[in-house]
Amino acid sequence: MRIIYVDVDTLRADHTTPYGYHRPTTPHLQKLADKSVVFDRYYCSDSPCLPSRTALTSGQFGITNGVIGHYGADAQFRLDSGHGPEPDRPLLGQRLQLDGYYTAAVSVFAERHRAYWFHGNFRESVRATGNWGDEDAADVNRAALDWIRRHAEDDDWYLHLTYWDPHTDYTQPAEWTDRMAASAPVQSWPDEETIQEHAEIYGPRSALDLHYSLTGGGGTSPVPHNMPDAIRSRADFEHLINGFDGAIAYWDHHFGRLLATLEELGIADETAIVVSADHGEAFGEHGMYAEHGLATESVQRIPLVVYWPGVTDTLPAEARRNDDLLYNIDLAPTLCDLLGLDVPEGWQGASFADAVRGEETDSRPYLVLGHGAHTYQRAVRTRDHLYIRTYHPGCFRTPWEQLYDVTRDPYLTRDLLDEEPALAGTMRSHLAEWWHEHAGRPGCLPDPMLSNLQAGPVYYADPTRYARHLRDTGRSHLAEDLEQRLAVPRGSVPVPWHAPAPPRSAELFGRWMEIFQERATKKATEGKSVR
Repeated sequence: MRIIYVDVDTLRADHTTPYGYHRPTTPHLQKLADKSVVFDRYYCSDSPCLPSRTALTSGQFGITNGVIGHYGADAQFRLDSGHGPEPDRPLLGQRLQLDGYYTAAVSVFAERHRAYWFHGNFRESVRATGNWGDEDAADVNRAALDWIRRHAEDDDWYLHLTYWDPHTDYTQPAEWTDRMAASAPVQSWPDEETIQEHAEIYGPRSALDLHYSLTGGGGTSPVPHNMPDAIRSRADFEHLINGFDGAIAYWDHHFGRLLATLEELGIADETAIVVSADHGEAFGEHGMYAEHGLATESVQRIPLVVYWPGVTDTLPAEARRNDDLLYNIDLAPTLCDLLGLDVPEGWQGASFADAVRGEETDSRPYLVLGHGAHTYQRAVRTRDHLYIRTYHPGCFRTPWEQLYDVTRDPYLTRDLLDEEPALAGTMRSHLAEWWHEHAGRPGCLPDPMLSNLQAGPVYYADPTRYARHLRDTGRSHLAEDLEQRLAVPRGSVPVPWHAPAPPRSAELFGRWMEIFQERATKKATEGKSVR
C-alpha cells in the first residue's frame, strides 16, 4: 500500500468544503472526500504545531511524551540517549519501517521547530527550499511530485507532506484572496459591536495587537493585500478572512495538482490519502485573531479526510461521515490496523479503522485537550460542551475557568460556568481523572505543564516587554490587569525548578540579521549577487 499523509498547517475544518463552508475554498479536497470518510469530531490532543505533530507521530499525549509547548522545558521530547527505537513506543514512521515500509517526508517542520527527532520517522527527508518555514505550496509540490514520480512503481511507502499556506502570514498572490472575497460574504460573526468589545482583550494576535511578534513591536501588516494592520472594524475582519480563505484556496489548487499527478501515473486508485492539520485557527473566538493560542474549539478541532483504496470508495453515503470523538493520536494505531500491523503497547491512542471501513463504532464520552505555547490550558470536550481550565494565561487575557455549550453557541460567547455548577463539577472531574491516569500514578513522569508554571509560556511574548507595550499604546489599565494575573503568590518559594531558560527570540533574530547583513556586504564587495 502507498500512503500519502497531507499535513496542512492551520487548516481550520469549518473553512473547507467537506465541512460545509459556504465559500468554495477546497473543491479538490471535496473531490477526494467524495470517495473517503470525513471525520467531524477529530481533535489534536495537544496544540499548536510542535505538540500536535509530536502527539501524532509518537502516539502519545503531550503529558506523557513531554512536549506541550514550543520552548524550553515545554518542548523536551522524552527520549533518552541510546540505540534504536523504543520497542513499545516507537515513532509512527519507525513502526512502519519495521514491516518494510519506505518512509519519507517533504517537510521543513523539524528545522522550523528544532524538532530534529522528527527525522526519526523517515528514511528520507527532503526540504523543498532553503527556508526554515512557510514554504509555498508550489515549492512543496515541486519536491513532492518529483519524489512520487520516482517511486510510482514502488509499493509499500509512506510519504508525509507538510504544506504551510494557511499559516500566517498569508503570502499567496492577491488574486486568490480576491477570488474568495467575490465568491460569497464573510460570516456574520463577530459583528461590529463584538469587535469593539475585543479592544479590551489584550495579547499577541488580539484585535489591536494582530502583528505583535515574538521580537516585540510589529504594528503593521507584512502582507497588507491579505491581512489588515489590526481588527478595528468589521471591514478589517472581512479583510482577514478573505486572506485566510485565499490561502486555503491556493493550497487546494496545488493539492489538485497532486491528485492529478497520481491520476497521470495510474496510481490514484492504489494510493491511500489522509488529509489533516496540526491545529485550527481562532478568528475572534475569545478575542483572538489569526492565531492558535488557546485550548478551544476553533484551535483543537481539525479536519480529517481518509481515502483508503478498495475500502472507502465503495461505501454508501451514510457511512462516509463519522462523528465519534477522536484524537489525532488515534491515527497511528488506525494506520497500523488498516495495514494489518501490530499496535505498539506504549501508544495511547485507539484505532478507528472500523469507522474507515464504514462499520458501526462506539465513541468516547469525552476528550481532554491541551495547549501550551501561548497559554497553558487544558479543556474537556464532550459531545455538546467544552470546559476550559487556564493554568497560566501567558500574555493573553483569558478567564481561569470557562464552560460553553458548543452545539448551541459555536463561537463560545456565553460562559455557563456560574449557571451550570453541576455540569462544571462533572467536567472538572473528567479532567482530574484523565490527569491522574497519565501523571498521577507510580512510574509517571511529572506533568510538563504544571511543573513549568514558574516560567510559563513566554516564548512568543515576554510579559514585562508586553506590559510596557500596552502602556506605550495607551492601555495602562490592561497592563495592570496582566501584571495582577501573573503576580506570584506570597507563599511561593522563589527557587528555580528548572535551569533558567529565558527566551532568546529577540537575541537570535538580531544575530541572524547581523549574519545576513555581513553576507550581503561581503557579496556586494565581491560583485556577487545576494541570495
